[in-house]
Amino acid sequence: MISTKSRAAPIEIELKYSLTKAEYSLLKDHLTSRPHTTKTQTNYYFDSLQLSLRNKKTSLRIRTSGSKTAIVCLKFPTSPKKHSLTSLKINYEYEENISLPIAKQIIKGHSSISLLDVIPLSILNKKFSPNTTKRLLCLGSLKTKRTTYRRQKGHLFELDESQYLGKVFYELEVETHNPEKADLLIKNLFKEKGISYRPDKISKNGKFFIDWKKLFTKKKA
Repeated sequence: MISTKSRAAPIEIELKYSLTKAEYSLLKDHLTSRPHTTKTQTNYYFDSLQLSLRNKKTSLRIRTSGSKTAIVCLKFPTSPKKHSLTSLKINYEYEENISLPIAKQIIKGHSSISLLDVIPLSILNKKFSPNTTKRLLCLGSLKTKRTTYRRQKGHLFELDESQYLGKVFYELEVETHNPEKADLLIKNLFKEKGISYRPDKISKNGKFFIDWKKLFTKKKA
């Protein structure tokens, strides 16, 4: 088994809003005076060819971002209950660091992600059978250029430009402990800037696998 250093596993509360390229540029210009950082990160998604995890609303990924370590992340909803806010996502999020060389071995298929001795895999093994975790493969990746703005009034803004399977999309993510207040803030900001209010129901992982399934089905036909 491959051991690593542990990271915290908080509950993730976030809102997502879909943007056009023009709206993305407009919002980026508006926020440019705020302290911010920009980095490129790549999510490598793991599942069986039958999408055993996805079918149970569970996602497993390795994220790289140019550092000497990568992050293994397991996500699944905290509750099946529906929320009043379309854009609201509340997930359990278990993360742990692994070394970049180990991550590359797993991504390339030279080692199995099921061999990792990390909290995300420990939790996953409680939700799924060992036969399922042994069949997990890296099915593809999604690259994001993310600009993160310093948290203000309890809200963290992340402006994303993402690419996957030949597609590009833009979105604003807001991490917050007060989603209703944050959503109202976004509504007012978008109205002020002439940006259409489009709460996004589908996560990055969801977008990737919807299109991956279409391509996989087409190849099998």
